Amino acid sequence: MIAAAHSTDALKLDGFVRHYRSMAVVWAGTVLALTAILATIVPLTTALAFGALHFSLYATELWAAEVAARDRDASRALHRLTWRTGLLVFLLSLHACWMAFVVLDHATTLTGRIEAGLLLIGVLVFTALQLHMSMIGYLVAMASPVIAMLMLGFGGRLAIASGQFGTAICIFVVAILAASWRQQASDRTLWRARLALVEKNADLLAMVAEAEAARGQAEAANRAKSDFLAVTSHEIRTPLNAVLGLTEALNRSRLSRKQKAMAEGVLDAGALLKRLLDAVLDITRIEAGRMTLEAAPFDLRRMAQTVVQVWSPRAAEQGVSLALDIEALPTPCGLKADGGKVEQALVNLLSNAIKFSPRGGVVTVRLSATGQGDDLAVRIEVLDQGAGVPVEDRDRIFQTFEQTREGRILGGAGLGLAICAGNLALMGGTIGVGEAPGGGAAFHFAFNAPVAGVLTVATQTEAAPALDDDRPLRVLAAEDNAANRHVLRVLLEPLSVDLTLVVNGHDAVEAMASGAFDMVLMDANMPIMDGLTALRAIRAGDGPAATTPVWMLTANVFEDDVTRYRAAGADGVIRKPIDLPELFAALSEAAARVAMPAAAVAA
Repeated sequence: MIAAAHSTDALKLDGFVRHYRSMAVVWAGTVLALTAILATIVPLTTALAFGALHFSLYATELWAAEVAARDRDASRALHRLTWRTGLLVFLLSLHACWMAFVVLDHATTLTGRIEAGLLLIGVLVFTALQLHMSMIGYLVAMASPVIAMLMLGFGGRLAIASGQFGTAICIFVVAILAASWRQQASDRTLWRARLALVEKNADLLAMVAEAEAARGQAEAANRAKSDFLAVTSHEIRTPLNAVLGLTEALNRSRLSRKQKAMAEGVLDAGALLKRLLDAVLDITRIEAGRMTLEAAPFDLRRMAQTVVQVWSPRAAEQGVSLALDIEALPTPCGLKADGGKVEQALVNLLSNAIKFSPRGGVVTVRLSATGQGDDLAVRIEVLDQGAGVPVEDRDRIFQTFEQTREGRILGGAGLGLAICAGNLALMGGTIGVGEAPGGGAAFHFAFNAPVAGVLTVATQTEAAPALDDDRPLRVLAAEDNAANRHVLRVLLEPLSVDLTLVVNGHDAVEAMASGAFDMVLMDANMPIMDGLTALRAIRAGDGPAATTPVWMLTANVFEDDVTRYRAAGADGVIRKPIDLPELFAALSEAAARVAMPAAAVAA
């Protein structure tokens, strides 16, 4: 038990409490035995008084330990338990010394007086081996037994030569003090270190709590930002859909060359605004960790050829030539990766290269792939003949809203390269920039992807779908915005489409129950009943209406939104502003379904 008093575990609050619990219990038993022995030397009432007082002191010590164990503030509990137990140890030693002298007064034999001396020795050793957490506490606790021992040695109370016995007592006391002094100094050092650690832990816990609170606030702010952007996206896309839709319909009508040029200008500006809106949403998803990959087979050669072909007229307008180098690619070059993100990165780099290249310059797009087991290591480079990127800016420009000085002059939001970097990181790839041979910037990105079979995919065009004039396609459209309803009328009016318009999901469900339609275009955010609820209600019904193709026509096109639409039974999603190829492809699919035999449709 005494050895446990020196354990470093006792320097912790729970260890200190266990120490004094055990001390109180064990020494209470010892006092019970000592009281019985004293009863044979001193009067019974004196022995019982000694035992009762000692028991009360040990009970007080046990109470102090229990109070400390229930205190939530460990540092405060340790301080309080220290001075309480120090005071109790002093009172216990003082009382035991007094009892030793009572025994001397009643001892009639040498054995009795030796027993009193042994009692004092026990008190001295007991007091010396306690946990003394301060020098004052040590000196106060040791004062009583040391003084009692010296009085015993030089008082001549024992039948032994006074000089010899006094010298022995002095040597013994000095030895105990020397040994316990080093021990109490070590205990005190450990005690202070422990207190400092407890306080640091408390500070650390407070810092962790503050950090958790700050993280919670940051997450709440991030969610609020995402919600704000989602709402803003919907609110901006709704009028933008009307602007682009009506302008597209106007552009398809009979216009003079000047009027057509103005309509195309509106379409170009609207498309730029749409791309900027998509970029803001992309960077928000990347920062929130909500961007996901959609791996599917695609032909890298065909994708590169298509991108260069599409951007060649734009480059020619700027007086820039495009050169495509795909000699280092296998034929075909089938990969299983997120082709959309690869194409987005290539388009961003190519559009920047065209913007920064001088008239008469050449932009080179170079692709290569080398086999690594079942994967291909792909590297795509875009080299221009512009001013290049200063060395000090080459890392910075891949951060959100960061641009070079020339980039700020030529315009741009500073989001394209940050989106590319985020997407490539998600794919496990890299992106960077260096200096092109002969000057200019050499952007490159690389990634690994499994080899995959090439799927032949028909190229979407904006040509109107071929519908049966004798049997118009019956289309139900649920749209609460009057301008967007007008856009649908204008876009579908030239086609063989019998269009029915309703203003909310509830009316759409009732219309499906009362009439037969070949296709439904469903907005997501509508009053009374939203589009997702209406879609679930349609799919839960009976009869042919439950299997009618339903396409969500909405500005809410986050990945989780599309996942919910698909899970509820949507056949597809057409985003606002309306993408004509997507709309025409959906109409063609519905028309092909109408033309199928009934048995095939049921299957």
